[in-house]
Amino acid sequence: MPVPAPTNQQIELFPTLMLPHIDAARTSSWHDTFADITFPAQIIDLAELGEQEEFLRWLEADSIFYPEGSEGTEETATIYQEPSSRSRSSSNASNSSSSSIPPVYRLPKLNAAIREAIKSFGGAAFPKLNWTSPKDAAFILPQASYGPLYCTTPSDIYLLLKSSDFVTHDIDPITAHSGLDANDLALGIKPKIELVLKKFESLNPSREVRAFVRENVLVGVSQRDMNFYDHLQPQEIRDKVVNTVREFWLDEIRDNYEGGANYTFDLYLTPNYEDATIIDFQPYRQSTDALLFTYEQLHAIAQAALSPSSSSSPGSPQTTPTLPILRIIESQAHPSVTRNAPTYQTSMMPLEMIELGEGRNMAEFKEAWDEAVRAGMEEEE
Repeated sequence: MPVPAPTNQQIELFPTLMLPHIDAARTSSWHDTFADITFPAQIIDLAELGEQEEFLRWLEADSIFYPEGSEGTEETATIYQEPSSRSRSSSNASNSSSSSIPPVYRLPKLNAAIREAIKSFGGAAFPKLNWTSPKDAAFILPQASYGPLYCTTPSDIYLLLKSSDFVTHDIDPITAHSGLDANDLALGIKPKIELVLKKFESLNPSREVRAFVRENVLVGVSQRDMNFYDHLQPQEIRDKVVNTVREFWLDEIRDNYEGGANYTFDLYLTPNYEDATIIDFQPYRQSTDALLFTYEQLHAIAQAALSPSSSSSPGSPQTTPTLPILRIIESQAHPSVTRNAPTYQTSMMPLEMIELGEGRNMAEFKEAWDEAVRAGMEEEE
């Protein structure tokens, strides 16, 4: 795109955001606007279901138990019956410690909503909470041939959410609202909890890109998957990627997205690199991964585009690169290549997960973990 008319505007490394800018990146805020050019999704508002408090109680608990009735693709929940006085007396006599009683979490409406969404999508869904997907916990489910985060039951989704460090950021007011003005952040407004289920699509990661918009200038585009792809190297393909992202932003996003002048968006490009589908939006803030850029580099690009020195006098050679600038991994030796390392290998896991995982492959671990959770749920009071 042509360099914008210079304004001599001095910008900070990160913009100061307002709450509407952050909430605009929620799928519930933008999905209807872009429904024709994004993937099908259903948004479940936990407060509207009346189960937000119970969901948070389950999510924030130290132990890991599936909510009752969440296993399987059908509604096979056992009906809870209050134990008889004789049973309670016997239980109290044998063990007076409440710590031996396994916790029970009941989310019947959420279970039903998840199953309904999965069924409407043809049998599988991809989950996220508010702004964030539990991609750091993808290891916990056996890797289906379709791709990671392939969920067919409520228990699959619960296991991912419970195992993820990332999604917990979405329920804490400080991390969920990072980037806000200090006075607004001090208000401690609790974020609304939304479970987003998207129709599972088997995507080719080499065609996923992230674009960065600063002060309404499309400054950069980065490959999302940190691997080397030979077919991305020809200049013709690079030019196609840049042109497609630029035109898509100009035609579809720039005048329609309501998240302000600073944001990022992720696209999935078609096999010929001539069209795209929206994957997601994120606020322009430090917690959003800059991928093959640094935010200092993005700031410098944006600042140059907004400065008078970026305009060239007639007949003089152009000194400012055409925007957006594309970054891809150009060599197997690139320091960002992670082909032989787990993407989120440093994510913290509960000790019992680590112990259960020793000597098992992923399918065996999932089976052992399910059995351990099931045994805990069925433990006699």
